Amino acid sequence: MSKQNLRVALLLLSLLFLSCSRQDSPVSPQHSAVPPGFLAKVGEGRSSLDLIEDDYANGLLDKNNANIYREYAVSAPDRLPPKYRTDEKGKDATYSMLRMALEWNDLSKSTQQEILDLRANGFGNLKETVETPHFILHYTRQSNFSVPTQDLNGNGIPDFIDVAAQSWEDIWNREVVQLGYPAPKGTPQQKFHVYFKDMAYYGYTVPENVELLSLTPVPYGTASAWIAVENDFYGFPPNDEDVTGMETIRSGALKVTQAHEFMHACQFNINVYQSGWLFESTATWAEDAVYDHINDWHWYINRFLRNPDYPIFNRYVYGSAFFIHYLSERYGDDISRQIWFAAKTKTTPDAVRDAALGGTWEAIKSFAPAEYLLALSDFTSDPPSIIPNPKNTIRAIHDSYPVNVQVPSSTNKVPNRAPWGLGANFVDFKATSSGTVTIGFDGTEGYAWRAFVVASPKAGGPASTIEITLDSHSAGAVTITGFGTRWGKVTLVPTIADRPGAEVPYAYSASIH
Repeated sequence: MSKQNLRVALLLLSLLFLSCSRQDSPVSPQHSAVPPGFLAKVGEGRSSLDLIEDDYANGLLDKNNANIYREYAVSAPDRLPPKYRTDEKGKDATYSMLRMALEWNDLSKSTQQEILDLRANGFGNLKETVETPHFILHYTRQSNFSVPTQDLNGNGIPDFIDVAAQSWEDIWNREVVQLGYPAPKGTPQQKFHVYFKDMAYYGYTVPENVELLSLTPVPYGTASAWIAVENDFYGFPPNDEDVTGMETIRSGALKVTQAHEFMHACQFNINVYQSGWLFESTATWAEDAVYDHINDWHWYINRFLRNPDYPIFNRYVYGSAFFIHYLSERYGDDISRQIWFAAKTKTTPDAVRDAALGGTWEAIKSFAPAEYLLALSDFTSDPPSIIPNPKNTIRAIHDSYPVNVQVPSSTNKVPNRAPWGLGANFVDFKATSSGTVTIGFDGTEGYAWRAFVVASPKAGGPASTIEITLDSHSAGAVTITGFGTRWGKVTLVPTIADRPGAEVPYAYSASIH
């Protein structure tokens, strides 16, 4: 592929990343908002790579400096300019490493050499290795890169590495053999290399030997890879295997990180030019697909639930695993792989629509009430987690009647937080008296409005979901008996089952009789 075609591919890819990766804020025709940084936060802080990626996207860093700083963030954080230094832990540095790989040929020779030297200086200290049938693990028991040295079984290998080695083979068996993802490029003919190092991220996957195979209908290509994994996970959040977060061997954090990063290596052998949203939502889903009991991914759901009004593909990438879990529980575990293979020739939204939803967005309407109810097995049938259950963002709560509300248009200063296309709102009506409640909805015409009422039992137990029949003007109502006796709360859930729409106004009402 010519250098000119490669640059065209990189331009198209940049547009794709900006539209599907740098969530959380879509661009409103009425107002604009600066989107938060791309990479995940542990808690609500901002990692070094968050700050770097934001400045790069806003034109405050040139390509060479952005890529040097990307490498500093994972290899030499003390060399970062002060404005990019932070103690915050990040979820995954893969996005930044992927962008670096795709921009590599446009970097100066001196920038390339400095990056390579940084990596060589760090990995050169990893003098010990363990081999499994498919992997070579590089680690040390010296310096700040040391893995925990505990060796309770006395086999001469740190227990941390014993756990990692077994985990890697379990992950290969689950993701490649059982789920059917392509093995990383170059394997199993050659073993896959993994490096354990001290860093402020769970891990990252680096593409190499990127091969652009096509520019149309979307950029498509493959790459080989290697993986870096945090060397001890001290200071990272607990999970349902590492229940205190103070364990000497943080096996839970280690396992889900390896499952996440290996999925990236498999994805690179499908289409390394796909969107950050698709990379991260499905890799986070893979953590639970391999290790259902650990639930580290629960930490990222609240930030996804914070913006139900946004389009699915503009919501927090790691928390968007909630949507991928919804698809897999509704359509089967293979749906993520089907989406990825469709993504060889389609944009992320089109791949999801065509592979998972039968070629139309109509089926996505059911996600809105499922989101409100947290209707995943993790929250309905699995054992309780030490991680607090996520909470929905409720637009309004009403407890006096009648109710008549017109959601206005957004202004330049105040967003109305009404649904975008593929977004939703949740409006609660609490029963403070008994009777029959009528819930009305009237959406702005010209959009694919769908509306539901979720009725929650007063005594607890499963809720009931009723779809409101809307007329040709997107208006309708539903009447529910037993309000205040059988039902303690009903919730209006309007959603737009198509991509067009930006903060679309609507009206709603409630009356008791």
